[in-house]
Amino acid sequence: MQYLGLIIVIAAWFALVGIIYLLRILGVKIPVRVYYGLFIMLRDEELVKEVIAPLGNLLRRIPSWLIMALTIGLFLLSMFIIVPIPLTILGINVWGLPSMLYLMVRNLVLMVIAVTHKLSPIETVERGFTPLAPLIPGVTISLYTFIYVIVAIGLGILLHEMAHGAVSSRFNVKIKSGGAFALLFLAFGGFVEIDEEELRSRSLAVRLAVYSSGVFMNIVLAYIAVALVGLALLSPQLTQGLLGTTIVYVVNSTDAAFKTGYVITAINGHPIASVYSLISTLSSINSGNVTLTMYNPVNGAVINEVMSTRNLTMALLGYSALYISPWNIVVESRSFYNLMFWIYTLNLTLALLNAFPAYPLDGGQFLDSLLSKVIVNQSVRSKVMIALSIVFWSLIGLTLYYTLMTGLYRLI
Repeated sequence: MQYLGLIIVIAAWFALVGIIYLLRILGVKIPVRVYYGLFIMLRDEELVKEVIAPLGNLLRRIPSWLIMALTIGLFLLSMFIIVPIPLTILGINVWGLPSMLYLMVRNLVLMVIAVTHKLSPIETVERGFTPLAPLIPGVTISLYTFIYVIVAIGLGILLHEMAHGAVSSRFNVKIKSGGAFALLFLAFGGFVEIDEEELRSRSLAVRLAVYSSGVFMNIVLAYIAVALVGLALLSPQLTQGLLGTTIVYVVNSTDAAFKTGYVITAINGHPIASVYSLISTLSSINSGNVTLTMYNPVNGAVINEVMSTRNLTMALLGYSALYISPWNIVVESRSFYNLMFWIYTLNLTLALLNAFPAYPLDGGQFLDSLLSKVIVNQSVRSKVMIALSIVFWSLIGLTLYYTLMTGLYRLI
């Protein structure tokens, strides 16, 4: 059933809502409000005193100029040029992804070319189109994958907002409260309620540092995910226990070389972290034989098999599975890598999106503060920002429309 995953998620949501109502009937006080059964918001003023204020005190040990230089500099780079995050976790030796503003403008140009030249969706992607699609369990991703998404997006949003709060506290900007919200487990968010009047009275550098701190934290989290995968690759024991690709299906079960459950940990001595590094490594080998190092988690045995790469083809099956022909096996990335992959991917996405110069994102607030030095009249500046925001959000809307209407969401 195609939408079974989505149905399960929605059923779990209403079960959670029922538990919240039951606790209230029993007289249990919880800082959670439910709106129409669809929207849950947690708001807690004690969060400021117990968590954010101590973090702000820690940041006081760092010179203010250094905090401003790091956060503002990285934000400007991510808004207009490139988000400097390594793509090595995906088996790609590239440092950084072009900014969302650049990607969306490029997508618009490519969509116009696709329509005028009657290009197929795949041809549009080959020319550089970047598809976008919402992560909907049972539709664009599996329910199993959605578990990783919940953990990763929750961590990313929580620390993003805490970074805003910590930097605000560092510069003595009042914080009213903090919290988080969710809509049917399909949309998540967090917030730190900063005193906007007080923030606007501060210097431009302080305002920009506060607005840019969340993106800075998302980039740091993405680096941490890459670093943890890299550290695990340094140790054969950790690679065997956490990384590699598990053989989940063998077409010819009598083939002695491959057994379901074996983990491919290296090819020609090069460690394998995931299906992405497996693709990269095998693609770099023109022809001939390769030595596969496999690990049997049942008895701890290490097996080396020499396999031919002649006529070898590979096809990704979703995010974490790969079919390899003519070996006739399906392999999957392991749980540790999948978690790191989603922490990396969703924090990169949060950095890309929040650096986008449109209201109500951090990028919109950041650009508005920059324009305040050029357009002093707040009313005029607001109208300019609203117009820009409509244009920029339209670019994202057109990309989503093209992705969904052409079926490109299946490739994401």
